[in-house]
Amino acid sequence: MNPPAVFKRRALIATFVVYLAVVASLTIVPTHLKRIRSADPNHINFIPLGYSFKCYRTARDEYPGLISFCLRNTFGNIALLMPFGLMLPLLTTRFQSMKRVLLLALCVSLTIETIQFALRFVGNPRAVDIDDVLLNTLGACLGFLIYLALRTTRSRAVARP
Repeated sequence: MNPPAVFKRRALIATFVVYLAVVASLTIVPTHLKRIRSADPNHINFIPLGYSFKCYRTARDEYPGLISFCLRNTFGNIALLMPFGLMLPLLTTRFQSMKRVLLLALCVSLTIETIQFALRFVGNPRAVDIDDVLLNTLGACLGFLIYLALRTTRSRAVARP
């Protein structure tokens, strides 16, 4: 590998590591700890899209100001793993298929939610939500589609005389 390619690869790896640290800080590091160490069952959702629909329904029917929170939550969860789906195939050829990116993103997102669930028992008040898993995984897949679009655009640009 020539020196510029080595530098680009190292920069991409460093960016990916920093990105993963940011994801961990946003999803696992507690926002604050409660003194009472009991998991609140009201902040656990195992019904796919249950919380999201409830949020938008509540915003529509009762609290119109809640819509901005619902939108931030939905698009924030999608955006969280978009860089994951975009950078992963750039880092390794093993993840240049949608299926592999989807499966790894699903595992990463499930791991985050499992850690959040476990940390609830030591006072971390974060919600545990299957919607987060679905939206994170969707985000990674959208990131992968961006990767494919960029790769296709680059291939066409190189192929033109």
